[in-house]
Amino acid sequence: MDLAITYCQPCGHQPRAIELVNQLLASYGMPLNKKLSIALNPSDGGIFDIVLDGKLIFSRKQEGRFPTVEEIKKQIDPSLAVPLEVPSK
Repeated sequence: MDLAITYCQPCGHQPRAIELVNQLLASYGMPLNKKLSIALNPSDGGIFDIVLDGKLIFSRKQEGRFPTVEEIKKQIDPSLAVPLEVPSK
């Protein structure tokens, strides 16, 4: 599972991005161990985008605000579900 946070460095969004990473790692770090990678990508232009496995799951420009950790966890949680294998008869 790859999560990328692209944030506006000149706007000062880096502390917010780091705090979000800290909260996500506190929730998912040990259970996912090596299955979760998080990248922080500095940019400009007011951006604060979050991409999960290549899919944009939050954009500050589209939403007009920053995400909550709960919103991001709601996007991550379905990707964690492991389908149950039904034994064949």
